[in-house]
Amino acid sequence: MYRKKIALALCALLVVMAVLAGCGAKPAPKETLEKAFQTAADMKSADYKMTFAMNMDFPADALEENPQLAVTAQMLKNMEVAITGAYQQEPFQMEMNIEAKLKGDMAMNINLPIVMTDQKIWVKVPNIPMLPLPKDVVGKFVELDPKELAKQSDQKVNFDAATIKKQQELGQEIGKIFFKHVDEKTFLSSVDKKDAKLPETVEANQIVKFAVTNENVEPFITTVAEKVLPEVLDLMMSDKYAKVFDFKKEDLEQAKKDLTANSGDKLKSEIAKMKEDVKIKDLQITTAVNKKGFPVYHDVNVGLEVKENGKPSQIGANIKAEYSKINEKPEFKIGIPKDVITLEQLMAKTNGM
Repeated sequence: MYRKKIALALCALLVVMAVLAGCGAKPAPKETLEKAFQTAADMKSADYKMTFAMNMDFPADALEENPQLAVTAQMLKNMEVAITGAYQQEPFQMEMNIEAKLKGDMAMNINLPIVMTDQKIWVKVPNIPMLPLPKDVVGKFVELDPKELAKQSDQKVNFDAATIKKQQELGQEIGKIFFKHVDEKTFLSSVDKKDAKLPETVEANQIVKFAVTNENVEPFITTVAEKVLPEVLDLMMSDKYAKVFDFKKEDLEQAKKDLTANSGDKLKSEIAKMKEDVKIKDLQITTAVNKKGFPVYHDVNVGLEVKENGKPSQIGANIKAEYSKINEKPEFKIGIPKDVITLEQLMAKTNGM
């Protein structure tokens, strides 16, 4: 039950984060958010860096009953993830270096460089102390074919420029729907630069904060469930965007029926039950926009108290993302890997492990 509630809570938060990703603000927050959301689609290339930290604190008896939960909570509590990289939209190329730091009894650092084009994906085999790999494998890049991976998993995987453009257009349309229905006074506010605590490297012209609290969570969920999501589902079922993602039309139709069936008093009742078990301690997204209207910084803070049988668990997360050198020629530090092996060769080398 703990993991189920955690999953539901995090899924709801991810919807909020995904909708607001790429947004900015100025003294009239809602109007400027809409404009900045459209401007974000003109970001054809950039350098980026992100950090992610999470904390999970469960009651002692829950950890005793579920050792796996205890290990997961301890690992996440002591983990920091930093991602740096660069990308360009056309021809599509993206690289990232993921650095995960574990502290405490399981202290270790893991670096995972990844390179992507519209044709291939390369993942560097990391050096993991707990998983000793053959020396002639560590440090090499495993070359993967996204089309072959898609066939094996029965999922669509496309990185070509046309698909990315369609995804951006869909994102813009979703943004328009969201901003059309969200109430500015209830959820949005401008932030003064001196109060934003931005990194020195961020040149912000305007800053906006989106916040959900225990007081406004009901109108937020109601607005999303009854107004935003039905229109988004219609958009995804349209001929224009039907092939952008690997969703079956009948599944989307059923999702819309379920939303309708669970609206009104039924939704109000479910929200009331949720508020008994989930308390929002912190849920806000601060976004900075530069003079050209590009969103250059996001700071996402999440703090929830989730109750199970009257016993509270604490869930917290922080995500920061910064973009620079927007629409300049990107300098790919890794480049297209040369020292590569196939997935089959990797499996053959590690078959005995």
